[in-house]
Amino acid sequence: MIEIVGLNKKQLKGFTTSEAFKKFEFAPISELREVSHIANPRATDDDTLLFLAYEGEELTGYLGILPDDIAKTNGEVFHFGWFSTLYVSEKHRGKQIAQKLLYAAEAAYNGRMMITEFTDSAHGLYKKIGLFDDLEPKQAVRYYFKSNLAEILPAKKEVFNRNKKWILRFDKLINPVIPYLSKSSKLSYSIAYHWDDELKNFIDKQTKNPLHRSSKEFEWILKYPWLSTQKEQTNYLFSSYSTSYQMFWVKLYENEILTTCFLCSIRNSHLKVLYYFADDISKVAISLPAIIKNYKVKMMTIYDDQLNEELAKGQSVKALYKRYFKRNYLITKTLKQELGADFPYEFADGDGDFSFT
Repeated sequence: MIEIVGLNKKQLKGFTTSEAFKKFEFAPISELREVSHIANPRATDDDTLLFLAYEGEELTGYLGILPDDIAKTNGEVFHFGWFSTLYVSEKHRGKQIAQKLLYAAEAAYNGRMMITEFTDSAHGLYKKIGLFDDLEPKQAVRYYFKSNLAEILPAKKEVFNRNKKWILRFDKLINPVIPYLSKSSKLSYSIAYHWDDELKNFIDKQTKNPLHRSSKEFEWILKYPWLSTQKEQTNYLFSSYSTSYQMFWVKLYENEILTTCFLCSIRNSHLKVLYYFADDISKVAISLPAIIKNYKVKMMTIYDDQLNEELAKGQSVKALYKRYFKRNYLITKTLKQELGADFPYEFADGDGDFSFT
């Protein structure tokens, strides 16, 4: 018989160093994620952050949840959970464990959940249980500034997977002679790797998106990353390690006054603009070439329509080539009905757990 056990903040604290955790065949959460989930300012003491599925004393699967809030234009706030991780052990598949985990989460969060960054097979499961509806996907553009065949080609044919090490060598050989085509602007900017009062005061005055991010959440995102550059979580199947990873705010000034800021992450030379606050979005666009060049960025992914349109219009960022794809979203029918038919789902690139991965 499958039993589902939920862990809240208090129960999760110290879980990854417990004797029970050490006996698991696979890790249901990483050390850094444990600390970050507990520090999440939007997680209440009663929120279940991790659901564990047991058969007897054996761990058979898990579901991780990232609590969040979403608000209507009238100020009414709905507490909900983003799905972050879902895994079922191969030897226990076919026992409807994933469904049981999903139903447990649905009950714990009063039917209010959202999902993004899922596979086609997971999408089939989510739709099959009848709890979710699709939302309009976000259109993405991936800009390539250097040769990155090792990232592109293996996804297409098995022959490239077998020869990936040679493709990597080719990328390393050719990239030093490929120049960055974009020209840096003369905008004055500074980089903040740590949260400061200037960022807090500026961001708290800005117009909020439906998730109403405030300085409290941004401080948490910057302070509690999920990725380590020191070690990989043993037997953990989701992101826990990267050979190189940085997260920082770019602050733009005019006459020594902060006018624009945006949060970036760079993982293995891959740049993402997670959030931005600007009176003129063109300032973000024209400042990106300096970031790309200074941090030796090989590729950049942007999901924000306005920013992609500005990049296309202004030609401030010039790429060797581009790829176009989508980010899909699912929402529970309950939450969708509560928010209403005309609700503006204006997600930022960093919403969900994307800021951490």
